[in-house]
Amino acid sequence: MRILFTVFLSVFLLQNAVAERTGKGTVKREKITVAGSEREYVSYVPKNLGMKRPLLISCHGMNQDANYQKGMMDLQPIADTAKFVTVFPEGEGKSWDISGEKDVKFVLKIISAMVKRYDIDPRRVYLSGFSMGGMFTYHCMNMIPNRIAAFAPISGYPMGGATANASVRAIPIIHTHGTGDDVVTFSNVQNNLNVWINHNHCNKTAKVTKRYRNAPHITRHEWDGGDDGTKVVLMEMADKGHWISNDYGVYTADEIWKFCKNYSIVKPVLEPDERFTKLQGSTPFAIVNEAEHKAFYGVGTDALAYDAFDNAFDDIANEGYLFRVGRVGKGRGLRLINTDGEIYMLGDDYGYLNSQAVTGDCCFLNGLSSQNGYDIPDGAIWDMQYVDNKGWTLKNKGTGKYLKDAAHPAMFDEPTYFTFCTLKETSEPTGITNVRSKKGEVRSGVYTLDGRRVNAENLRPGLYIVNGKKIVIK
Repeated sequence: MRILFTVFLSVFLLQNAVAERTGKGTVKREKITVAGSEREYVSYVPKNLGMKRPLLISCHGMNQDANYQKGMMDLQPIADTAKFVTVFPEGEGKSWDISGEKDVKFVLKIISAMVKRYDIDPRRVYLSGFSMGGMFTYHCMNMIPNRIAAFAPISGYPMGGATANASVRAIPIIHTHGTGDDVVTFSNVQNNLNVWINHNHCNKTAKVTKRYRNAPHITRHEWDGGDDGTKVVLMEMADKGHWISNDYGVYTADEIWKFCKNYSIVKPVLEPDERFTKLQGSTPFAIVNEAEHKAFYGVGTDALAYDAFDNAFDDIANEGYLFRVGRVGKGRGLRLINTDGEIYMLGDDYGYLNSQAVTGDCCFLNGLSSQNGYDIPDGAIWDMQYVDNKGWTLKNKGTGKYLKDAAHPAMFDEPTYFTFCTLKETSEPTGITNVRSKKGEVRSGVYTLDGRRVNAENLRPGLYIVNGKKIVIK
């Protein structure tokens, strides 16, 4: 069956391939280590990229590869104009893990690498994929919804039917599919999209545009009005088979970019919650200075940073902002917890917060590799003491002095007092009046307490803002 699929697919792709448009940027084949395995991907970076630009990741179909996907998607001219980076990952065995975490971790590694190398905006990362790559795209909607701003599957969906986890945010989707596809049939597309249309609370009736952009074979269906301004779009390609369609001047990649560029991840607002007066062995905690409204966090490959809560508590841009106490040699150290909830690793060992000499800095290093420090003994060991009505002090055993911020090592004679705490999401107080309302009575202009517009026709029970008043939907 797999051989027949491959032959059938290859024939159609060859028959319908068009010449790849040339780009002016740089194409690279690169390697990255993921969970001990070496993986590869092809990247395209436009000239004069600029700062905080988007990233579009495009996954190939089964028995295809990254270079083939790059040629079929033909993204380079769009990337040159719009200034975004594109990455084409290489699936192991020319396929994708569409039920587990293996390739999800691959995608996360790619995002991290692109953010560090090209200063990509981590809130504007988009994921697309063809055939089995499209199935993987749907898989990621539930797995990493807070790392991908919008999704664009092509000729692929979950063969067992799509699911939308209740905890997942509203997901923007543009799905492209040929009605003549007899590998992944068009007949099941709508059932899969309906799951997300309902989950997003989009309008039930689509806006339909026939002969879209004067292309006789394209009908565009758009379900708008979803939570957080989300839409679900279906690009229906009449009589097209199992391939990426680029006909009548309408390129699939162009439509994907025009859709995706409208979306970015909304960052939650976090603040201190439960404060600790005793060291927590298993519970991760933030280390904050409430007087300055700042906190410590990890950034880059191993650097310690200290900034305002808004920048410090960032699941996407940072390595992590929670810590856990762990035994280091004859003392106690601080392990960083990454944004996936796992202990931050440097190679095959834990990364410990480490102070170098007073002329150095603070960073995360393999604290056990050189007498618990980088260039001084016991640099990864901290004496943490709680002082009533003041907070926690951080005294480094290696320097014998206190930590104040991330701009200096532990070099201060006088302590700075920090709060060790858990975090919670919060909203700014509205200061507006309460009005009780029933579902169906509210027609338009509905916002959540953190300012996100939602569909008035499909409100969940809860608190909303309408015409400057806080309402309670039962």
